[in-house]
Amino acid sequence: MRLDEENAEYERTNRDAGDSEIESELGKKMETEPHGQENIVIENDADIDMIPDPKNLVEAEKTLKYLKNVLKNLKKENDEANANYLKSLAEMENFRKRNNRDKEEALKYSNEKILRDLLPVLDFLDLAISHSAAYMEQDASGNLKSFVEGVKLAYDEFIKILKNYGAEVIETVGKSFDANFHDAVEMVENSGKPDGTIIEEKRKGYVFKERLLRPAMVSIAKSKN
Repeated sequence: MRLDEENAEYERTNRDAGDSEIESELGKKMETEPHGQENIVIENDADIDMIPDPKNLVEAEKTLKYLKNVLKNLKKENDEANANYLKSLAEMENFRKRNNRDKEEALKYSNEKILRDLLPVLDFLDLAISHSAAYMEQDASGNLKSFVEGVKLAYDEFIKILKNYGAEVIETVGKSFDANFHDAVEMVENSGKPDGTIIEEKRKGYVFKERLLRPAMVSIAKSKN
C-alpha cells in the first residue's frame, strides 16, 4: 500500500513538473475550463515554435491540448476573417449596384431640367392662342388668323418634340381630380358634375417618363352640401 502511494505521488510530481516546465517555456498559465479540462490560451502563432519537446506522456498530453486550443483559436480567427471578407464583398457589390442605378437614373432624367425650363415658353404660346380667339372675329383682313395658325403650328411642334423626349401633357377636363398630378385652384358649386370632376384647366401640367414635371392647375366640381 505504501508503494502505491509513492508511485501516485511520483506521477503527480512529474505531472506538476511538466506543467511548470511548459508554463516556464511558454510564459503562459494553465487554465481550467468549467468541465475540469486544463487548457493553455494561445496568444500568437509565434508561441507554437516555443513549445518544448515532450519528455513524457504527461507533457505530450499537455502539448496536444495546447495544440488543439491553438487550432480552435485559429479556426475562430479564420471564420471571423472570412465573415468580414464576405461582408465587405457584399457591401462592395451593393455599392456597385447602387452606383449603377444612380448613373442609369441620372442618364434617364438628364433632360428634366431643360424641359422644365421650357414650360413657361409653352405657357405663353398657349395663352396667345387662347386669347386671340376674341380678336380674330374682328380681323377683316385675315392676317391675325394666319398669324395665330402659325403660332398653333409652332405650339404643336413644340408638344411633339417634348413627347419625343418623354414628356407628355397631363389629361384634365372630364377626369377625376388626382392630387398626384393636379393642383386644384378653384372649386365650382352646382356645375352638374360629380364631386372632384375637373371642369376647367387653368394651366397645363406635364409628366416626364412617369415623373411629375409640373402639376396641372384645374377647377373641380363641388356639391353645395
